[in-house]
Amino acid sequence: LLHPLLQPQHRQLHLQQNQQLRLPALVRPQPLLLHQPQQDGEEKCVWSDWINLGQPTSGSEGGDNESIKNIISAGYHICSAPEAVECRAKQYPGLQISQLGQDVTCNPSVGLICQNNKQGLQQKCFDYEIRVKCLTPTQCSGEEKCVWSDWINLGQPTSGSEGGDNESIKNIISAGYHICSAPEAVECRAKQYPGLQISQLGQDVTCNPSVGLICQNNKQGLQQKCFDYEIRVKCCLSNSYQQ
Repeated sequence: LLHPLLQPQHRQLHLQQNQQLRLPALVRPQPLLLHQPQQDGEEKCVWSDWINLGQPTSGSEGGDNESIKNIISAGYHICSAPEAVECRAKQYPGLQISQLGQDVTCNPSVGLICQNNKQGLQQKCFDYEIRVKCLTPTQCSGEEKCVWSDWINLGQPTSGSEGGDNESIKNIISAGYHICSAPEAVECRAKQYPGLQISQLGQDVTCNPSVGLICQNNKQGLQQKCFDYEIRVKCCLSNSYQQ
């Protein structure tokens, strides 16, 4: 299960700019994204696993781009404003970035970026990987903790027979909301009628944790128009992961 975070406007994360971090030696990437939460004072924080989006691209305009934006676009559900990041070269996991002799950006606001054309005569970036530290609303009690997102609405439904309202999990993540990709549960409602259940609205609507919410105008009979729907998701984080 992945780390649940709420809407972007509810994130209050303090960035640590351009911080050089000591890299742990000989830590291999694990299949789970989140490790066991750690307490930092009063804040509960979680380090992701090491993330590597692939080999660096070649040529003077190529390099290795493990930016926060690219990581989220690739489907990793991390926070968009980490508390801290750590970077390392895959070939040299025991060395600090400063020991590698390459010009590399590694900070919480950007993530990791290495450009071949900044590497002097070598003109080739190492294969880098990064991990990020995010705040989590869960408590470190050794039990599974769950949290509901706020109501999410990606906008008015589109018109026409091929239009409708698409608040799918995939679309919500693509829009920048940092929710889990496999929610434990979802709730859907029409913005115009928040007190009514979906079954009371008389529309043919998909609303489930696998898909999210999808309403197609051409399935709404003579009306041929979906209501403006919104959705919220329930994400859980088990604290039993082992590092």
